[in-house]
Amino acid sequence: MTGKTGARRKRFPGVIVDLTTGSGHGRLRKHGAERPARRRQETPALASCLQEYVFLTLRMLAIRPAAVCLLTVSAASAQNVSITDYVVPVSRAHNLRIDALSFNYVTEDTKTVVLNGNVNVVYRKFYESLPYAYSVDATGLGSIRKNIITENVERDALTHLKTNLKKYHRNEGSFFYSWGTDSDLDSGYDRPNIEMTLGLGHGRFIDATALRKAGRIEEFFLEEGIIGEHFSKETMIELAHIIDREREYKEQHGDRYENYWFEDMLAEIRKSRRVLGEEIGFGLVRIQEVLTQEQISKRFYGWDITTGVQFQVLNPYEDTDRPPPGLLINFRYSHPISWSTQINTDLHYDTPFSGSFGSDYNLRWKTDFIYEVTNRIRFTTLKTIRARKREDQQAEIISDIAFAISFYIENKINMTLSESFRVARGEKSRQSFNMGLSFRIF
Repeated sequence: MTGKTGARRKRFPGVIVDLTTGSGHGRLRKHGAERPARRRQETPALASCLQEYVFLTLRMLAIRPAAVCLLTVSAASAQNVSITDYVVPVSRAHNLRIDALSFNYVTEDTKTVVLNGNVNVVYRKFYESLPYAYSVDATGLGSIRKNIITENVERDALTHLKTNLKKYHRNEGSFFYSWGTDSDLDSGYDRPNIEMTLGLGHGRFIDATALRKAGRIEEFFLEEGIIGEHFSKETMIELAHIIDREREYKEQHGDRYENYWFEDMLAEIRKSRRVLGEEIGFGLVRIQEVLTQEQISKRFYGWDITTGVQFQVLNPYEDTDRPPPGLLINFRYSHPISWSTQINTDLHYDTPFSGSFGSDYNLRWKTDFIYEVTNRIRFTTLKTIRARKREDQQAEIISDIAFAISFYIENKINMTLSESFRVARGEKSRQSFNMGLSFRIF
């Protein structure tokens, strides 16, 4: 126990935590899916598209300025701890936010010439421990626009809910059983589409965001001369554990929990014997700024692979039969390249258990790269390739890449500028620019 009246310190063995970013399991569908009778026949060349994806991803990573790479590498080498040194026994989080809220309305005299609006609501919750883990991801998308050709007002809505439950075979192992559901309701569907997956997997993810926050506190203290050198590895990990136990402090001390939470952190910092002078002073303000105001992206590391049986519980169209069960394989990998960068990738493949096994399939490969330029500016790149193949049709391939810069404005509010490019085989390429505000409710 550190501090005078702080929450009791608990030490736990083991590691856990799943990555909650990414789409996870589920059969792949285009946004605004069409009925089977109206599916387009796209041109082939899946291999060339995959090659293009790998090339673009490598080029994306290579365009970062060399000076920035040198700075991040030198900063990381000076640290006494790496993000991958962090382990945590229990992790829980929930988040509700509104993204991409935008509306554009233009009139000429009494005629409406532009009408375009979008809203995206995201809710995520996860809990990770041994031997159980679960996650809930829900999104709601809505749009309204005026068709410039027909001059009709078109409305689209899409809701998506994904749940996942894992049970590890042994507390000290990485083998797990999994059960998941994936459901969505599109404005073009007759009823919700619901799919279920039963599978086995191996691997684990660690949520090391708390250690990244401890690193930001250390950076502040060094810049302002509160400490004379980097904290030891043990101090950094213990400080991160205290940060990670915020929920425990809330449950034990109620509305005044921050007093005890901060006191334990300060006690751990004093115990490090790195503090110059007798008191930390305004360092407390810096701790509060990092934990309650700064927008720090999630830091994960690890991998897992899941294979199992996927089957449809409810078909979205009343006049079509449910497809046969299929084989699902999903691989995920995350790694913090440095204290300021993070890369995540997710590869999903499924094919039905039928005569078209292997010739009918859905494939999705998604990679996102995050770079925190400063504590107020974040650069994100997302590359996605989706392929849908049916036995009597050519492969339908869609490739998307998006770049976004987010600016921290005030606590819970961010402004984002994004540019995206979309290429589908047999279609004209599409480019779009968007500026929007993101508001985190909790």
